[in-house]
Amino acid sequence: MQQKALVQRTKVKTNYFTFSCDQPLFKYKVETEPQVPSTQVRLLFKILGQLKESLSNLLQPYQPFNFMIYSPVHIDETTFTAEYENVKYTVKLVPTGMLEVSGKEKETMVFMGRFFKLLQGHLKLKQIGKKYFDDKNQENFNQWKLSVWPGYQTSLNNYQEKILINIDPCFKVLRETTVIEFIKDLMSRYQGNQERVKEECIGMIIMTR
Repeated sequence: MQQKALVQRTKVKTNYFTFSCDQPLFKYKVETEPQVPSTQVRLLFKILGQLKESLSNLLQPYQPFNFMIYSPVHIDETTFTAEYENVKYTVKLVPTGMLEVSGKEKETMVFMGRFFKLLQGHLKLKQIGKKYFDDKNQENFNQWKLSVWPGYQTSLNNYQEKILINIDPCFKVLRETTVIEFIKDLMSRYQGNQERVKEECIGMIIMTR
């Protein structure tokens, strides 16, 4: 008598989340006259800043990135005029197609990375390196003169042509001591050996309130 094998589904929890977009994203190439060099993206953003109201009326929401603008709103080729630092510019938006929101396109991954960075900036968290911390919900350990900030870091990956957002929790441990208190403690520990104190201090991060 044969016995049927039992198949049991296994639930796995992960810190990867699938990103999906239910709206198309249209691409517009930004052309200017006089021409802004490709190495002066900041200048282009300053010029686009003069057109913020006009662009918002047509494309809200929209997101510029390098010499492209992305928006879920479709418009025909449009021309604007702007003035920045006494120079008059003609700015033309040229439709170039749609952005395919999938992990197989390099352009999509670059844009989404920039987009998520901007979103995280609106959270008003403390950014240290590539990590974000919530200093308003810190945990204090007064007996050790320490405080801990909860935080997280993110990264984008692709798997089977899908965009995956990785969110890892992390923590920042801060010593609630001043620099002078730290140096005095080192001087006492190393019996006044300034070279040893110097070695301990080089490379450390000092945060001010």
